[in-house]
Amino acid sequence: MEDIVALKTILITGASRGIGRATALALAAPGVTMTLAARSVFLLEEVAAEARAAGASTVVAPCDVTIEDDVRRLVDQTTAATGRIDLLVHSVGGAYIAPVTQISQAHWEEQVRVHLTSLFLICKHATPFMHNGGLLVYVASVAARQVFPNWSAYCAAKHGALGLLGAVREELRPYGVRVTAVLPAATDTGLWDDLPGNWNRAAMLQPADVAAAIASLAEYPPHVVVEELTVGHIAGRL
Repeated sequence: MEDIVALKTILITGASRGIGRATALALAAPGVTMTLAARSVFLLEEVAAEARAAGASTVVAPCDVTIEDDVRRLVDQTTAATGRIDLLVHSVGGAYIAPVTQISQAHWEEQVRVHLTSLFLICKHATPFMHNGGLLVYVASVAARQVFPNWSAYCAAKHGALGLLGAVREELRPYGVRVTAVLPAATDTGLWDDLPGNWNRAAMLQPADVAAAIASLAEYPPHVVVEELTVGHIAGRL
C-alpha cells in the first residue's frame, strides 16, 4: 500500500462503472486524491462516496473523453491542486458487433472515436503533467492482440490504440514515465448487456479481478516497467 499511496494524484476515466469503477475502489486510500471521470454524474457520485469512505479525497469530473475541450477541462481539474498526475488509468468501454459488410460508417467511426481518439486526447493533454515515476495505464482488451469474427470495428480500434500507446511509451520513457497496456479477457461488465449473442458470463473475469491487476502495477518500484499485461480467465476463451 505504501507505493500506491506514493502515487497520490490519480485520474481514472470510465470511473462510473465496470473496470474503471472497480479500479477507483481498489486504489482508494488515505492520502490519495482521485479525479473520477465519466459521462454520468449520478454514477460518479456513488463511486466517489465509496472512495471517500476508504479514505481518498475525490473530485467528480463529468466528461466525454472523445471531446477535446472536455479532456482539457478534465486535466485542468485533476492538476489544479498539485500540478501533476501520478497515475492515470484510461478505461472506456463499448463495442459494436456485426459482420463487416453490415457496419455503417457511423458505427465504425464511433468505435474509433471511443477507443482510439479518446486515448489520443488523454495522452495529448494529460501526459505533460506526468513526471518521473508516473504511471499511465490503458485498459485495452485481448482484442488488441487477437481478432474475432464480427468484432472488426472493435478489434481495429483496439489494435490501433495499442500502436498509439507504444509510440507514446517511447516518447515518455526519457522522462521516467511508465506506460502499461492491460489486456483483459472478457470481463463481466455492462458492455455485454446489449450485445447480440449468448455469452457465458460465469466464465468471464470480474471487474475487481482486472482492478487488482492494475493496483499491482502501482506497487512496482518506479524503475520497473510492465509494458503489457494480459489478464485471462482459467476457463480460457469464450
